[in-house]
Amino acid sequence: MVKLLVLFIAAGLALAGPKVGVRAGYYGTSNPFTGQDTSGPAIGGQIVLPMALFDLEFSGTYASSKADIVMSDFLVEYVRENGWEGYQGAPEGIIGYLEGQGWSPDTLNSTYEATYHDLGLAGVLKLGVPLGGPVFKPYLGGGFGVHFTASDADVMLLAIERQQGEVTIDPYDHIHPTMLGVAGISIQPPMLPISIFGEYNYSKPIGEEAGDAINFFQAGVNFGF
Repeated sequence: MVKLLVLFIAAGLALAGPKVGVRAGYYGTSNPFTGQDTSGPAIGGQIVLPMALFDLEFSGTYASSKADIVMSDFLVEYVRENGWEGYQGAPEGIIGYLEGQGWSPDTLNSTYEATYHDLGLAGVLKLGVPLGGPVFKPYLGGGFGVHFTASDADVMLLAIERQQGEVTIDPYDHIHPTMLGVAGISIQPPMLPISIFGEYNYSKPIGEEAGDAINFFQAGVNFGF
């Protein structure tokens, strides 16, 4: 079975060489930990392996955004999700508990800037739609990927450690597998080793605390016949 798959891919690649390219666009989702909007620009690149019936694309994208986080919001969310040594009360009593542990109102109301990072990797099969002619080539596709997400809250974590002593609070660092679908159009000028594309990419993270779906509107260019 594996040999047949290798032969199938090799036969498809024989029809056209691989393409490499870059992409940029608008990334829209929210931080799974804080719920804050993390929409903004994103950049990436791709390798496309043209086949007889479809294209196989491997891509990577990176997006980041900055947001202000109130210390009390961060701590309340953390205690709700992970617990806190010595805390046995109801969620609505977290602020009172923290004040009893020595957290001053000024500290709890402090605001810190944190950067949210998302590195996405994906493999997608793209099938051409028989419309548009030889230059304009619409397509649909789907595949799987993974998102490496992290919230850079170092300043906030240092403040927590100063207050609590030897307490390690992990910022939102997680790896989420994703299912994704794409729809777009490629423009291939005749006799030129370049093509441009516009695409909508919908990614749905899988698993607990995976967060909202990711909407990515992007455009890019590929080089190679």
